Amino acid sequence: MTLPPLPLKLAQWLAVGVALSLLTTVAGINIFVLFLLPLGAWAWVNYKVDAADKKDVSCLFGLITALCVVDVISNLNAGHSLLPAVRSLLGDLRTFAFVLVLWPLFAYEKLSRQVMWTLIGVVTLISLADLVSVLLGGPTYIFIGSGANMNGQILVGLFFVLAQALLNRPALSWRLGMPMVIMVAGLFLASERRTGWVLLLAGFVVWAVLNRARLGINSHRKWIVGIVVAVVALMGSSTKLHVRVAQVGSDVQLFMSQTTQERVTKSTSVGIRMQYALSAVDLVQQNGWLGVGSLNFREAFWRANGGVEGLESQYSNPHNEYLYMLSTKGWIGLLLYLSVFAQVCRMAMKKANEVQRISMLMMVFLFLLSITTNSMMTDMKEGHFAMLMMLVLLAPRELNVVPKPSV
Repeated sequence: MTLPPLPLKLAQWLAVGVALSLLTTVAGINIFVLFLLPLGAWAWVNYKVDAADKKDVSCLFGLITALCVVDVISNLNAGHSLLPAVRSLLGDLRTFAFVLVLWPLFAYEKLSRQVMWTLIGVVTLISLADLVSVLLGGPTYIFIGSGANMNGQILVGLFFVLAQALLNRPALSWRLGMPMVIMVAGLFLASERRTGWVLLLAGFVVWAVLNRARLGINSHRKWIVGIVVAVVALMGSSTKLHVRVAQVGSDVQLFMSQTTQERVTKSTSVGIRMQYALSAVDLVQQNGWLGVGSLNFREAFWRANGGVEGLESQYSNPHNEYLYMLSTKGWIGLLLYLSVFAQVCRMAMKKANEVQRISMLMMVFLFLLSITTNSMMTDMKEGHFAMLMMLVLLAPRELNVVPKPSV
């Protein structure tokens, strides 16, 4: 145990508060995390990493620390003094810092399991509310600021956690299957986010490969066939999907016919990402090893996109985490960033619990695919979720997402 019973109970409630706030209120996230941080620091006093995990945990923490150091150095290299560079670190990589501080709290299995199921419950309820709203002719998203964020790696990641738990515990088919049905129905019939659709389809392929031994058993194949048929049926009946997919082609055609200034001032969802990718490549070529620094990024990115007056505020987010890391921290920063997730996968592969192991691998895959069209360190809800899942699925020695009843 990392804390005395009362502070530990408080930590459980605060962690659940973070999960409840993730998609509903940014202020709630900040408040609950603020109270969790001193408890996490206190927990480190009496916490000892298991001897078998010590080398891997030290490596993970070392890579995160090195990435933070490079972030500071890149801003120093860009001409800023130490204090602004350190202050900028709090905005650039604070989600990684949460992993370092809160690790001993999430090593407590019950706390991590409560956070996981709170997130599943929140996403299921919001998906159901959005679905009902759309079917009744109401707005697409009940929580306007969170609907789009939820219908990407958050919803799809939790869907595959449930899918893995179902594969492991088929006796709980209805209990685990109903949230999955609601999530997928909401994703295809209520959501307009193309990223979520791509993640789900690509995720099925990876998930099937990771479970190829289990899926070779005849009793499991019917579940897979049923899920595939249901997804195809939802795709066929979703007018939102048809419209949004067709829009990709028209956006690309428009982009190819526009000038650089038109691509910025008359942008489309796909077109602005293509333009940002082109301009970010120019920044990388000019500032290779350490990048322009996060403090200089907005102005440099604005100038690389034509320097149109009045649009400076649009250039804090290139909608691609790889390009953002390359632009702000250079090749060194990107290599360290990817090394963090490689180490996460290495640690996940050593987990004995199948649901815990494969869920973490799926989360990393979905995150790394999702950041090709979104900057998660800038789009903070999804960045918070990714780090929260790292804590929930890695910190406990073993996490039984669905505990087996005691005999």
